[in-house]
Amino acid sequence: MPNFAKTLIADTGFWFALYDPRDQYHTEAQVRDYLLESANILVPWPSLYEVFNSRFAKNRLALRTFDMLLRQPHVSLIADEGYREAALEACFKMGLIGTRCIALVDMVIRLILEDTDIRKHGLLTFNLRDFSDLCWKYRIEIL
Repeated sequence: MPNFAKTLIADTGFWFALYDPRDQYHTEAQVRDYLLESANILVPWPSLYEVFNSRFAKNRLALRTFDMLLRQPHVSLIADEGYREAALEACFKMGLIGTRCIALVDMVIRLILEDTDIRKHGLLTFNLRDFSDLCWKYRIEIL
Protein backbone atom coordinates (compact mmCIF):
# COMPACT_ATOMS: atom_id res chain seq x y z
CA MET A 1 0.00 0.00 0.00
CA PRO A 2 1.44 3.44 -0.91
CA ASN A 3 2.36 5.68 1.95
CA PHE A 4 -0.23 8.44 1.65
CA ALA A 5 -0.48 10.74 4.67
CA LYS A 6 -4.05 9.70 5.46
CA THR A 7 -5.93 6.44 5.61
CA LEU A 8 -9.70 6.60 5.19
CA ILE A 9 -12.48 4.08 5.73
CA ALA A 10 -15.31 4.20 3.21
CA ASP A 11 -18.87 3.53 4.37
CA THR A 12 -21.46 1.97 2.08
CA GLY A 13 -23.43 5.20 1.81
CA PHE A 14 -20.45 6.95 0.29
CA TRP A 15 -20.30 4.43 -2.56
CA PHE A 16 -24.05 4.65 -3.15
CA ALA A 17 -23.80 8.43 -3.34
CA LEU A 18 -20.75 8.40 -5.60
CA TYR A 19 -22.09 5.96 -8.17
CA ASP A 20 -25.81 6.82 -8.19
CA PRO A 21 -26.68 10.24 -9.67
CA ARG A 22 -30.14 9.96 -8.08
CA ASP A 23 -28.70 9.73 -4.57
CA GLN A 24 -29.32 12.84 -2.46
CA TYR A 25 -25.59 13.06 -1.59
CA HIS A 26 -24.28 12.45 -5.11
CA THR A 27 -22.86 15.95 -5.58
CA GLU A 28 -21.19 15.89 -2.16
CA ALA A 29 -19.65 12.49 -2.92
CA GLN A 30 -18.30 13.75 -6.22
CA VAL A 31 -16.65 16.66 -4.40
CA ARG A 32 -14.87 14.12 -2.15
CA ASP A 33 -13.90 11.84 -5.06
CA TYR A 34 -10.36 13.27 -5.11
CA LEU A 35 -9.76 11.61 -1.73
CA LEU A 36 -9.94 8.22 -3.44
CA GLU A 37 -6.68 9.05 -5.24
CA SER A 38 -4.90 10.97 -2.46
CA ALA A 39 -5.35 8.67 0.55
CA ASN A 40 -5.12 5.03 1.45
CA ILE A 41 -8.67 3.66 1.31
CA LEU A 42 -10.00 0.87 3.51
CA VAL A 43 -13.14 -0.89 2.33
CA PRO A 44 -14.81 -3.25 4.81
CA TRP A 45 -15.96 -6.44 3.07
CA PRO A 46 -19.53 -6.18 4.42
CA SER A 47 -19.99 -2.83 2.71
CA LEU A 48 -19.18 -4.50 -0.61
CA TYR A 49 -22.13 -6.85 -0.10
CA GLU A 50 -24.39 -3.84 0.41
CA VAL A 51 -22.99 -1.82 -2.48
CA PHE A 52 -22.98 -4.62 -5.00
CA ASN A 53 -26.74 -4.98 -5.13
CA SER A 54 -28.81 -5.68 -8.24
CA ARG A 55 -29.15 -2.03 -9.26
CA PHE A 56 -25.41 -1.43 -8.92
CA ALA A 57 -24.61 -4.64 -10.81
CA LYS A 58 -26.60 -3.35 -13.79
CA ASN A 59 -24.64 -0.07 -13.92
CA ARG A 60 -21.71 -0.98 -16.18
CA LEU A 61 -19.96 2.39 -15.83
CA ALA A 62 -20.10 2.20 -12.04
CA LEU A 63 -18.90 -1.42 -12.14
CA ARG A 64 -15.90 -0.55 -14.31
CA THR A 65 -14.97 2.47 -12.22
CA PHE A 66 -15.37 0.66 -8.91
CA ASP A 67 -13.44 -2.37 -10.18
CA MET A 68 -10.52 -0.17 -11.27
CA LEU A 69 -10.52 1.61 -7.92
CA LEU A 70 -10.57 -1.59 -5.86
CA ARG A 71 -7.59 -2.93 -7.84
CA GLN A 72 -5.35 0.04 -7.01
CA PRO A 73 -2.50 -0.56 -4.54
CA HIS A 74 -3.70 2.11 -2.11
CA VAL A 75 -7.08 0.41 -1.63
CA SER A 76 -7.39 -2.45 0.85
CA LEU A 77 -10.33 -4.66 1.69
CA ILE A 78 -10.85 -5.27 5.41
CA ALA A 79 -11.99 -8.77 6.28
CA ASP A 80 -14.86 -8.99 8.74
CA GLU A 81 -13.99 -12.29 10.45
CA GLY A 82 -12.57 -10.55 13.50
CA TYR A 83 -15.63 -8.33 13.93
CA ARG A 84 -18.75 -10.11 12.77
CA GLU A 85 -19.61 -12.15 15.88
CA ALA A 86 -19.20 -9.13 18.18
CA ALA A 87 -21.08 -6.96 15.70
CA LEU A 88 -24.02 -9.35 15.54
CA GLU A 89 -24.16 -9.60 19.32
CA ALA A 90 -24.01 -5.81 19.70
CA CYS A 91 -26.80 -5.31 17.13
CA PHE A 92 -29.09 -7.71 18.96
CA LYS A 93 -28.24 -6.21 22.32
CA MET A 94 -28.84 -2.62 21.21
CA GLY A 95 -31.99 -3.52 19.32
CA LEU A 96 -33.51 -5.60 22.11
CA ILE A 97 -32.88 -3.16 24.92
CA GLY A 98 -34.12 -0.37 22.71
CA THR A 99 -31.18 2.00 22.95
CA ARG A 100 -30.51 2.15 19.24
CA CYS A 101 -30.87 0.07 16.11
CA ILE A 102 -27.78 -0.11 13.95
CA ALA A 103 -27.35 -2.13 10.77
CA LEU A 104 -24.95 -5.04 11.01
CA VAL A 105 -22.66 -3.54 8.36
CA ASP A 106 -22.52 -0.28 10.28
CA MET A 107 -21.74 -2.15 13.48
CA VAL A 108 -18.79 -3.86 11.79
CA ILE A 109 -17.55 -0.44 10.69
CA ARG A 110 -18.01 0.87 14.25
CA LEU A 111 -15.83 -1.99 15.54
CA ILE A 112 -13.19 -1.18 12.92
CA LEU A 113 -13.27 2.45 14.05
CA GLU A 114 -12.63 1.25 17.62
CA ASP A 115 -9.82 -1.09 16.57
CA THR A 116 -6.60 0.68 17.53
CA ASP A 117 -4.57 -1.82 15.48
CA ILE A 118 -5.99 -0.36 12.26
CA ARG A 119 -4.55 2.98 11.23
CA LYS A 120 -7.27 5.40 10.12
CA HIS A 121 -7.65 9.16 9.98
CA GLY A 122 -11.05 9.65 8.43
CA LEU A 123 -14.39 8.13 7.53
CA LEU A 124 -16.12 8.77 4.21
CA THR A 125 -19.79 8.69 5.18
CA PHE A 126 -23.04 10.62 5.12
CA ASN A 127 -24.35 8.61 8.07
CA LEU A 128 -23.31 10.89 10.92
CA ARG A 129 -25.78 9.43 13.40
CA ASP A 130 -24.23 5.97 13.50
CA PHE A 131 -20.58 7.03 13.55
CA SER A 132 -20.07 10.52 14.97
CA ASP A 133 -19.72 9.37 18.59
CA LEU A 134 -16.82 7.04 17.81
CA CYS A 135 -15.22 9.43 15.35
CA TRP A 136 -15.23 12.11 18.02
CA LYS A 137 -13.89 9.71 20.67
CA TYR A 138 -11.02 8.43 18.51
CA ARG A 139 -10.38 11.74 16.69
CA ILE A 140 -11.34 10.32 13.31
CA GLU A 141 -12.38 12.99 10.84
CA ILE A 142 -15.76 12.58 9.15
CA LEU A 143 -15.39 13.48 5.50
